[in-house]
Amino acid sequence: MKSVFQLIATLACAVALTACGAAANTEKLVVLDPNTQVKELTITDVVAGTGTAAAAGDTLLVTYTGSLYDASKPGNKGAQFDATAAGAGFTFTLGIGQVILGWDRGLVGMKEGGTRTLAIPYDLGYGKAGSLPKIPGYSGLLFEVKLVGVTKK
Repeated sequence: MKSVFQLIATLACAVALTACGAAANTEKLVVLDPNTQVKELTITDVVAGTGTAAAAGDTLLVTYTGSLYDASKPGNKGAQFDATAAGAGFTFTLGIGQVILGWDRGLVGMKEGGTRTLAIPYDLGYGKAGSLPKIPGYSGLLFEVKLVGVTKK
């Protein structure tokens, strides 16, 4: 009788341990480099514009450079991943999700002729997934944006 009880107890423990293992979190542990993280959206006007101010729903024409945020580099500029071509611009409607949330929030109120630096946390940028191959997941971003034109809605 004692050995039957021991067998049942052993099987019960094995089943319980297996169930605990199956329920364990199977997500991959992500270790983030603190130099690549931006805590909150930071807006810095490098050159204050004097023209029309941008508002949600307006169509904006901008030029920009985009870099990975890296606090260990001069100006926090890591590897550049994108830029408008020389003499070209990028047009979009502000505040409707055509661009990353950091732009939709960070360009409101900017005036034509101005240049603004945006330090953007990953959750207002490309998120956990990133935008491969140039932007890894969880990347803080640094954009220098010049507002060339505003067309009011």
